[in-house]
Amino acid sequence: MLEVGYLNIDNPIAITCSNEDFDDNRDFHEKAKSNRFNGFAGLLIIDDINLDEVPLPDVEATLNEIKTSSTLGFSVKSSKDEPLMEAARFAVKNLYLMELDARSGMSAVRLSDLVKRIKKCGTTLSAKLSPEMLTEDLAVTLRNGGLDIIHLNLCGMNGTGPKIVKKISDQHGPRIMALGDIGNFEDAESLLAMGADFVSLHRPDPDFADWLSKAMKEYDHISGWYNAPKHICSGGDLRGLAFCCPPVKHCPVLGALRRAGMSPEDFVERKLRLAKGTPLEGGEGTCFGSLVWCCKASKSCYLRDAVLRRAGLSNRDYMSLKRKLAMQLLKT
Repeated sequence: MLEVGYLNIDNPIAITCSNEDFDDNRDFHEKAKSNRFNGFAGLLIIDDINLDEVPLPDVEATLNEIKTSSTLGFSVKSSKDEPLMEAARFAVKNLYLMELDARSGMSAVRLSDLVKRIKKCGTTLSAKLSPEMLTEDLAVTLRNGGLDIIHLNLCGMNGTGPKIVKKISDQHGPRIMALGDIGNFEDAESLLAMGADFVSLHRPDPDFADWLSKAMKEYDHISGWYNAPKHICSGGDLRGLAFCCPPVKHCPVLGALRRAGMSPEDFVERKLRLAKGTPLEGGEGTCFGSLVWCCKASKSCYLRDAVLRRAGLSNRDYMSLKRKLAMQLLKT
């Protein structure tokens, strides 16, 4: 479903677990075999590895012994750079995700430098950050340095997590992994709909994690766009421009276009050009004569649905096309 660097990740649910998730009376090397999070999650990240305390060979042995169908990653920190560079080379060799844990006082300057150096190794790289650390300037720097994923801890944000995700998503930076207070499908969907690419669960109930992973994979199969945005007029992120009408009246699309750096005229020209030669170009009988201007499949519209039936397009086909349109529309 998701391609990130050299990784192919089956679904957008990630699990983070640490030594505490293993039997406490065994050493780090042996605890891998008792991992209970080896089910259906798209990504499994072994967390809280301090390379100042745990030798990299022990980490390597542990990761290599974990039996899971999930894509595997590890999250590390160190007061020195060289152990992190060694970890980066190990990640590339074994096709693991490497994550830099930057929450414990790592400066933005050091983080930016490490990202550039690690990416030169070819490593698929994530950085775990707190929201207050991630300024707009840092987000741009990390994007330009090649960072693949920003992993944000949004737990305890009292419902403001989706707004933070939206703000970062609108900066067109690295992919977003959101760690949040997830208790049901709707909690995960609220973060994905604002631009998160992944939702991470820290030490969840294994049965719940398996259920959510399978439910999200099925939702993507049915819908064609697992993290489809809300409409702009409902507070959605900039990807929602794929569903907007031409800006013929005063409405929230004008503010969204300013944030996207597009004039109304440029917006209309881009959408029409991107739709040309695709099934979205047609649409006689819809409000503006083309499916490119139509709303989400989840919003009832008999005019759009009639055109889709005539064209032989399913809702999944339609949303997949809109997903591609959104990516192209916002590409700089």
